Amino acid sequence: MINSEEYETLSDDKKKKKNKKGKESKKKILTEEKLNKIIPLIYILLLLSIIYFIKLFTTNLLSSHNHKYINHKLNYNITPINPNSPKRKIYVKYIDFWPAFNISKFDIHDILQERYEVILSETPDYVFYGEFGRKNIGIENKTDCIKIFVSIENRQPNFMKCDYAIGIHYIDNGDRYCRKPTDTSKLSQMYSIYNFSKGNNITMKNKKFCSWVVSNSRASTRNLFFEKLSEYKKIDSGGKFKNNIGYIVKNKNEFLKNYKFSICFENSKSLGYVSEKIFDSFEAGTIPIYFGDDSIKELINPKAYIHVKDKNDIYNKIELIKKIDQDDSLYESMIKEKIVLNDSVYEQEYLKYKNFIYHIIEQDKQKAKRFKRVIDE
Repeated sequence: MINSEEYETLSDDKKKKKNKKGKESKKKILTEEKLNKIIPLIYILLLLSIIYFIKLFTTNLLSSHNHKYINHKLNYNITPINPNSPKRKIYVKYIDFWPAFNISKFDIHDILQERYEVILSETPDYVFYGEFGRKNIGIENKTDCIKIFVSIENRQPNFMKCDYAIGIHYIDNGDRYCRKPTDTSKLSQMYSIYNFSKGNNITMKNKKFCSWVVSNSRASTRNLFFEKLSEYKKIDSGGKFKNNIGYIVKNKNEFLKNYKFSICFENSKSLGYVSEKIFDSFEAGTIPIYFGDDSIKELINPKAYIHVKDKNDIYNKIELIKKIDQDDSLYESMIKEKIVLNDSVYEQEYLKYKNFIYHIIEQDKQKAKRFKRVIDE
């Protein structure tokens, strides 16, 4: 370092060199300061990535390949209800469910009410929560509750954040998980699509070709199928996406029943993920054109619907649809097929589902806690 008097005695060239060195030194310091700020962020991102892949790996380990018998171990000895005894009171909270959530139409609430006096509470012993919010986070520390995650979407449960989970995937995690059975009870009662069609007062000859009701545009296979089938005949689209009828359909069933076929592709394809779409088509008396869980053929008669397996199968299935559309006898034989292969499967699975819920409640509360609580300091 030199003082100001020494600096003035230097030649112009030396002054320029000195200034350049000073600037380079400052630049180096600034670069080091930036790196010191960025490096911790890189470490955090790396740590989060590791946590994510660990979670993904452990979830895959839990996935059962023998999915037919995923709930076979859930044989709990639940004591029968004594009609002469008062029901036990339980304090429950339902949070983070879908926007139009209605407790009167929630099957878990109905199941609980069969055995208990259910009291909705802000200080619950049992919290059933969904995937449409964040109110559940940390609630176990505030109310000392048992947390049960419930999903009807294509989302895996995180067992590090809940005691138990109910979902649509085939996961084997002992008594901490139960697959929600696909409800085929109404379809079993109606037997075939023809039974649905008879009540519609719409003859096959009066029906239009094909319908589509979609709001989610992020499904490439579904979008491609719509475009390719539309080359054969117009498909009436009544949803928000690719709407071509001039209005948004409000009553889906009333709309679908006017068509011979209905495209009911899932938003994504995953083992166990079967939404309401194919059942909406059956109930409207129309032949479903389905893309989604391949294991559905073990529950629903493959002869009662058209199953598009993947993008490579699109053209084959379009040719099949053309053939059925142009042959009334072939179409009629398809709608008279029995829908559900085995009526007793749902009844058996539903009983295990109920007993799984009762098993959670019947345990000692402290023993029922399964994931590690993190107490806020």
